[in-house]
Amino acid sequence: MRCSRCGANVVEGDRFCENCGAPVAVQAGSVCPVCGQQSEPGMRFCQQCGAELSASPQPAQPVPTAQPVPAAQPYQAVQQYAGQYGAAQPGAVFPPQAVQPPAQPSRPGESAGKGKKKTALIVGIIIAVLVVALAAGFGVWWFMLRDSGTQSAQTQSTSQQSGKTKSGDSKAAKDDKPCTAAPDAELSSVDHSDANLVAQLQLTSNCASTKDGDTAEFKESDVKVSIKDDDGNVIASAVFDFSKQPVKFNGETANVALEFTTRQYWRPYDQIETGSAEVILQTGQSGTGEAGSADGDALAGSDIDSEDAERYAQLALSWQLKHDESAASRFYTTYTTQLSSKKNDMKADGKTWHYVDIYEQFLQQRIKHKNAILIWSGDYPTYTKADASTAYYVILSGDTVDSVKAGDAWCKSNGYGAADCAVVDLQ
Repeated sequence: MRCSRCGANVVEGDRFCENCGAPVAVQAGSVCPVCGQQSEPGMRFCQQCGAELSASPQPAQPVPTAQPVPAAQPYQAVQQYAGQYGAAQPGAVFPPQAVQPPAQPSRPGESAGKGKKKTALIVGIIIAVLVVALAAGFGVWWFMLRDSGTQSAQTQSTSQQSGKTKSGDSKAAKDDKPCTAAPDAELSSVDHSDANLVAQLQLTSNCASTKDGDTAEFKESDVKVSIKDDDGNVIASAVFDFSKQPVKFNGETANVALEFTTRQYWRPYDQIETGSAEVILQTGQSGTGEAGSADGDALAGSDIDSEDAERYAQLALSWQLKHDESAASRFYTTYTTQLSSKKNDMKADGKTWHYVDIYEQFLQQRIKHKNAILIWSGDYPTYTKADASTAYYVILSGDTVDSVKAGDAWCKSNGYGAADCAVVDLQ
């Protein structure tokens, strides 16, 4: 092949003349009608895209030098055309498609970075929405539900406190329901009925008036009433059933009489200081045994727990020994009579003696003999010189006698035999 301008030989396949640089004319029929690829003369199908080449010779197309044609995308062209006109049939000729310029390559990591930023932004928005929702819910609870719950708790607390017996507690609601709140109580006076203690109490209601304007009656059963001295020692305690004898208030106060047996109180009635004593009423308490009968208008109660009674009796014995020391000192130089000597767990008179039994006997003897005192034998020579290893609670009549003979006469006149009454001094 020769150059059409200068006639120099041109190697087959060259597009420009090596001698003058003129474009080499292409033989007709060598340009693919689909992708524009240059083909060898005589070829029926394009080596680039496989399209069938036209049989008729095509005029030579000079290759422009200023604007080179970008590489064609044969597969994309075939697929786009097939999508528009149906599947390609063997031998079909597709019209040329406009070639799109290639997309600019992204920088390394740019696409991943954008994706991560977008994901982080979405996550941040979701978290922000959740925080706002939680804050709004807390605000609703704080301003609405919390106030409602607080008011409910306060109402319940007020209802529970209505059962207290201290002064100043809230009154029960004004209705016709029975009064269940224990009243406040003060010890007005004490006396005895035989050997039992009779305590006069002034009660102040802790319940509001009924709709008719009357103060509701107090008629709870199983109410423990305890009396304490100014040192906090329990000196009387029993469980009373006020349903048998309801308390009727005159305005807000009422006077009641309660009777305690010798196993329910632990202080001689005339040694109880009413002005400093404290009275405590507790509802919902259980007693043991049956309540005895009481004299007059007094209400009798049942015993408290035996262990509590034993503890109170032991403390009462210790208190009594200290209280009676001065009265016992005068018998160093004169005579008196001994009525009993007992100790805890001692077996005598057909039973085992405990603290509550010893103090009960002392109370009974003191009713019979108003000067009776209690001593501890280990503190006095007349007992220790005979047997210093054993000590007893000793009950003395407290009455002075001039001689042993006078003492024997005293014992006989009071109905005691030789085994139950002896003349002693403490020296």
